[in-house]
Amino acid sequence: MNAPSFPRQLGVILLLILASTRDAGCQVLPATPKKFATRSVSGGGSTGTASVGVLAPKPQPPVRTKTYIALGDARQWKSRDGKSLLGKLIAFEDFVVETKIENGSQAAPVAPPPMPDRPTVVRDGKARLLIDHKPFEVALDRLCDEDRKLVETIRDAVNAKAGGRP
Repeated sequence: MNAPSFPRQLGVILLLILASTRDAGCQVLPATPKKFATRSVSGGGSTGTASVGVLAPKPQPPVRTKTYIALGDARQWKSRDGKSLLGKLIAFEDFVVETKIENGSQAAPVAPPPMPDRPTVVRDGKARLLIDHKPFEVALDRLCDEDRKLVETIRDAVNAKAGGRP
């Protein structure tokens, strides 16, 4: 009885060997590819020690606040060719205040510098208008006669208050 069972056992052993070698060459892919991703551990890896570093927070850039010196209320400014713009006449001097942000909370802004005694109304034949929160320089000869006279009146008033013309 041993003789007939030996070939049968041998067949079973061969089937098991074939089945095990067939699966050994296959790759197993996880359902989510990143599930089995490995991460390297600093500190040598083979020693079994790991170190955790705390990243320093990135320094926040200071918040810049720009203040313009308004020399009048908003109004319609007209050019010689009939176009009009809504804006304010502003001086050429600006106040820039930088406030640093530390530990996630903004520090109290410092008081702006004092207003100059004689703000510049006209420079190089141009006036400065604040239109849509942006400053623009406009040549006086491009403004209509009424608006140019208004700018010159404001310039004369600022100079008279400061103690004379430049």
